Amino acid sequence: MTKEQRKKRTRIGVGIIVAVFVSLAFYLVKIQIIDGAEYKAASANLAVTQTTIKASRGEIVDTSGNPLVTNRQGYSLVFKYAEFPSYKNQPERNRVICELIKLFEENDAEWLDRLPIVYNKKGKLIVDKEKEAEFKFMVSESMLELPKGEKSTPDECLDALIERYGLQGYGREEARKIASVCFGMKYLGFSVASPYTFAEDVPLDLIPVVLENSGVFKGVAEESTTYREYSDTTAFSHILGVVGSISAEEYEYERLKLQQILNDDEISKAEKDTFANNAYTINDKYGKSGIESVMEEYLRGKNGIKTTTQSSDGSVTEDFLLAPEQGATVVTTIDSGLQSVAQNSLAKALKENKNLPYFGEAGAVVVQNVKTGEILACVSYPTFDITKYFSEYDKYASDGDSPLWNRALLSAYAPGSTMKPAVAIAGLSEKKVTATSTYNCTNHYVLEDQTFQCLSRHDHLNVTTALEKSCNIYFFELGRELGIDKLNKYSTLLGLGQKTGVELPEASGMLASVANKEANGETWNPGDTVQAAIGQSDNLFTPIQLVNYCSTIANGGTRYKPYMIKSVLSADLSEVIYETTPEVVNTISISKKDLAIVKQGMRQVLTSKENSAHYIFQDCIVEAAGKTGTSQLKRTTDDGTVVNCNNGFFISYAPYDNPEIAIAVVGENVKTGGGMSRVAVDVYNYYFGNKNRYEAVDKNNVLIP
Repeated sequence: MTKEQRKKRTRIGVGIIVAVFVSLAFYLVKIQIIDGAEYKAASANLAVTQTTIKASRGEIVDTSGNPLVTNRQGYSLVFKYAEFPSYKNQPERNRVICELIKLFEENDAEWLDRLPIVYNKKGKLIVDKEKEAEFKFMVSESMLELPKGEKSTPDECLDALIERYGLQGYGREEARKIASVCFGMKYLGFSVASPYTFAEDVPLDLIPVVLENSGVFKGVAEESTTYREYSDTTAFSHILGVVGSISAEEYEYERLKLQQILNDDEISKAEKDTFANNAYTINDKYGKSGIESVMEEYLRGKNGIKTTTQSSDGSVTEDFLLAPEQGATVVTTIDSGLQSVAQNSLAKALKENKNLPYFGEAGAVVVQNVKTGEILACVSYPTFDITKYFSEYDKYASDGDSPLWNRALLSAYAPGSTMKPAVAIAGLSEKKVTATSTYNCTNHYVLEDQTFQCLSRHDHLNVTTALEKSCNIYFFELGRELGIDKLNKYSTLLGLGQKTGVELPEASGMLASVANKEANGETWNPGDTVQAAIGQSDNLFTPIQLVNYCSTIANGGTRYKPYMIKSVLSADLSEVIYETTPEVVNTISISKKDLAIVKQGMRQVLTSKENSAHYIFQDCIVEAAGKTGTSQLKRTTDDGTVVNCNNGFFISYAPYDNPEIAIAVVGENVKTGGGMSRVAVDVYNYYFGNKNRYEAVDKNNVLIP
């Protein structure tokens, strides 16, 4: 390389270096001066997270818009991830948790104990059967990694928890409580986006104690939330149902449902994003039963989105990207006043007509609009305080009178003589009897090698007087002539022994049949047929089936599908989201003349001075028709003694000439069905005594915001 070439190369190199320095200087100026503010702001914001804001549940109202379930403001205590002691400082975590538990227990306040191992009344550590999913998680590889897995004893689990969370310095019971909170944080995925809820619906006097002692209760904050508020805590419990923490099974069901939506190519991305934002988490609330469960989709509402920005100086700012939307308002067909009247009347009638002292007072009432199928009242007794469902569940569950059980929809009874109008309809339709044909009741009925009796000797009866006097022998013979298949044909048309289709869970009941008998390894005989004709044998019907059957007779033979959900409105009541229209299931093929014969017989049940119901109905403000029934069964007392017991029934409709509503009343362990007719009188007097109000509701079917 020549001297000139070297000089030239040097000049080029120097030029490049100068250019680099100039460029670097300009870049530094741009960073420091031109873009300085932007970079400074970016460096100050260390973390930005998005949090789902849970929507308030929708309200549930009665047919007139009177609230049954609303929301009230309350407070939870939560652990804020950014301020709460880190998992790296477990001793400090334990201290905060321990102090918080002490505060609550000193003030008899409840906190959320999520640990699946608990001490029983004898002081022994056992697995909580209600928390099987939590137990599986606790012993899994994600948590304790116990060698025995699910076969590990509760004490082995607690030992492992004490070791994991450094709780050796605490008493064993105290350690279990602290471990419960630590476990809950792990199980529910405690994070910036998911605060941990330590306690719900906290007494207001405890909130300032916690907040004013932030040094002691580091990272513990209050969180405003809504809780269910009930207009009556007992009258509607079985209908409304409860809201509780989502179970592992419910969570998995909702997760799979969401996955199906996300995989559906026909659903838009925007819709998928909405569904994803509203996806359930393991610490969500969920409708567990009743209307709260079946209308969960509408009541839940739509979640909002909040951004939380944590700056380098420790300050936190929050902004809403999407405001939450309260759930829809569910309008029921239930009349709250009528429900209360029916419940109070039933409780009184059961007490006054109680038969045996060994058993409690229990029964049901269902009231239905015969022209639409609407259920106006649905009472199960005894009931329970819905606000104490979770706190006193063990007490309710162990109560021999089963207050948690919805007798109106889930209990199936042998209907006794309330079956006889159905048999009369079958006999008239099949031309086995006419209005004038008679049968002689001698008080005894012999069929092959069996002898059956009536309550008294009635002599010659037609179908109308047979219903009036509830003559067993008349219906024995009519049942024999019809045969079990014909009896069941008309029972089915009338909706007996099958689910009605009402929105809430219900039992199907059963019709006595050859097939059912043989399925139990028994042989059907002619005696079974005649017993079925008077509501015995294997016939088992629910109260809602009985009222629907009575409504079908009352309206001329049209069977409507019963329903309790009238409509669903937007939270502000401005939009009708869903509305139920009456649905005809079927009609019975009987002439108006023949049906009038049956209805006349049911009318005479309440007008004949020979019947106890006649004297009770003298106080009724409207003419009605009805049928009493009593069925016999055997029950076992607490000491193992088997005794004979009666269930009493009463079905009715009114007004007789132009029916509007029907009633079914069931009383367990009562003297006779006649005594239960008092409930119907009270219902009729309330309903027809407030006729103007009901007509106003019918005219204004949409609630006013």
